[in-house]
Amino acid sequence: MKQVMKRIEQNKRALAATELMTFIQNRDIDARKRFSFVPCMAPFVMGFSDVNKFALRDDGSDDPVQQMINVHSREDDHHWGMYLKDLRTLELNSSMDLNGALRLLWGEDRKKTRQTIYGLMGLIEDTNPRVRMAIVEAIEATGDVAFTRFSDLAMEYEKATGQELAYFGKLHKDLESGHAMGTEDVEAKLEEIELSAEDEKKALMLVDAVFSLFTDMFEEWMAYAQNSSKARTTNKVQVAVTVKTQKALTA
Repeated sequence: MKQVMKRIEQNKRALAATELMTFIQNRDIDARKRFSFVPCMAPFVMGFSDVNKFALRDDGSDDPVQQMINVHSREDDHHWGMYLKDLRTLELNSSMDLNGALRLLWGEDRKKTRQTIYGLMGLIEDTNPRVRMAIVEAIEATGDVAFTRFSDLAMEYEKATGQELAYFGKLHKDLESGHAMGTEDVEAKLEEIELSAEDEKKALMLVDAVFSLFTDMFEEWMAYAQNSSKARTTNKVQVAVTVKTQKALTA
């Protein structure tokens, strides 16, 4: 598994350099605006619960590695509740009719987010537990990259507003260790896992595929943040024009 872990670290560095991660760390931008991408995460956050329940988990297996994955999947399948709480705290839980919500979550602009869930399920399918554990480690590594930065931003937000965030804050970050959860000395146990040459080759390919999915998804979230910023600017201009026009008419 050592070569797999080395590849994961290489991919982590590339993911940390993506535009979204850079944007999140830009203190010149108001913290609330840097959280503007949060609504478009919904298909991933909610779908990730199903990845754990229906793709990673195999309660019928007596393989010790699969049992580690099962424990981890139960630790990781219910974090969406914290996300819903943060939507309210960030005032991003705006009223929207069902048609609007469906367009937001299942429209063309969210396809990469949805495809990340479908893609992960496809990668996991027909893998043995050792290769599957490599996928788990890759997924957890993406979380380590993202939530390290999310929690720093949450701290900024909390200092500015006095409001604590759960999913994006320290509470969730402490759960995202970067490795499979729920097993003592997990790093040592991971090092003990031996992969055949064939399994190692497959695991390396799947690790790269996991990071590719997340990179594409992060690009989509960044685009949403940029579009949200443009929409706010347009609305401000429209309001200013309306006010100016009303003043001219009443002069």
